[in-house]
Amino acid sequence: MALEAKAAGIQQYSPAVVPGLLQTETYAYRLLLRGGLVPGAELDQQVEARMYRRRVLSSPEAPEFRAILDEAVLRRGLLDRAEWQEQLKHLTDVAEEPNVTLQILPFTAGLCELANTDTALLRKPEGSTVAWAETGYDGQLIQENVRVERLQFGYDRLRDHALSPRESAEFLRRLLEEVPCPSATPS
Repeated sequence: MALEAKAAGIQQYSPAVVPGLLQTETYAYRLLLRGGLVPGAELDQQVEARMYRRRVLSSPEAPEFRAILDEAVLRRGLLDRAEWQEQLKHLTDVAEEPNVTLQILPFTAGLCELANTDTALLRKPEGSTVAWAETGYDGQLIQENVRVERLQFGYDRLRDHALSPRESAEFLRRLLEEVPCPSATPS
């Protein structure tokens, strides 16, 4: 969180879930619940912290943020249609922010780099870059230049395979249209 708050730029790749900076409150709650937290104070605090983290993208000193989402992220949504629509709509809205670039890595790209590693590359204000690599069980801060460069190369290759930002926005709009609207409840 501290590195995100001070970063001049963030490049994120997510192979399985919506990244924390792009999650709605409901999505964060459902994800953390599935991760083993039980309803109560700790879960509420974790969701609140995640929502607080999102502010970095809209602050006056907001970093340039580029996220590549694997298509799997968007095909494995929340079971509640209204909640999933809310998350998809949030992604389309955030993608319109001037400091945010969102790209989708389609299934048609085949097996690519960083296939099972959620990765964030954080460029510090002085120009150096560190990485945060995460699995479903833990995360690791990577500061060694050789390892950071290897992750950066993998990220760059992913970007080469991803849909353009314009194509990605259209992909999200089509996906949002595919999710059936929840029926209105009678008054």
